[in-house]
Amino acid sequence: MDLGEARSILGQVGGASLTGQWGKDVTRAVQRALAELYLLNPYDDVDGQIGSRTRAAWALFKEATNQADPDLLDAGSAGTLLRAVGNPAELIGRPIVELQPDFEFRRNQSQANRETSAAAIIEVARARQLSNAQIAYVLATAEHESDSFKTLEEYSSGTQYEGRADLGNTKPGDGARFKGRGYVQLTGRLNYTRYSEIAGLQLARLPIIVMNWPALSVFIIVDGMLRGVYTGHRLAEFVSSTKQDYFNARQVINGHDRAEKIADQASDWLRQLG
Repeated sequence: MDLGEARSILGQVGGASLTGQWGKDVTRAVQRALAELYLLNPYDDVDGQIGSRTRAAWALFKEATNQADPDLLDAGSAGTLLRAVGNPAELIGRPIVELQPDFEFRRNQSQANRETSAAAIIEVARARQLSNAQIAYVLATAEHESDSFKTLEEYSSGTQYEGRADLGNTKPGDGARFKGRGYVQLTGRLNYTRYSEIAGLQLARLPIIVMNWPALSVFIIVDGMLRGVYTGHRLAEFVSSTKQDYFNARQVINGHDRAEKIADQASDWLRQLG
């Protein structure tokens, strides 16, 4: 369904209906509009089926636009969605950093995702003047955190992060709300808030944007590893013109978790980069 058709269908919404009562065309229209706002994946989620992702995206949209009843669609909420699609910056913000054109990332399409993701990461990393050795470690991190480029969303619910003050998770529900997303699996209210400020986007209010906007996720992994946003450690502390410590470079992201595995992947990437 193209955006024009979705707009037409949403413009005809009259009576109120709960998510489980939407027809297939209405569901697809809502999904297509939410995807335009990066609240759903336009390639995987515009299918006319009401699932957990659609319910969550619709509920988050209604919360962000101060609407009651997260399950209800009526003429008023359809109109609010249409206005948001007409001016996305009003809802999600306008980037204050340079982002490359967006590209397709499909869940579980590992090989295709690997090619497009690697090309995008290399382009952005070279623009930021990272060396091949540094780029290789960024690629290895992305490969590991995305489960070999299968997903930009952490598989677990995120409840294990509940109450983690070190991640800024101080409010009930923060663990699940701010679970890992993107190529670096950005985690915690603190890090989402940081990138809201860095990128000029409403990521703390609408955290699922990160997993539905691959170009933004590329920026976040490259920028964060370069500047030490996540742990205070910068990639250049471990990989530079004078050293190549791929094992300890894991401290840029997560202590020494899977450090040896990721170091081996980085060495493989470096050979590919030449």
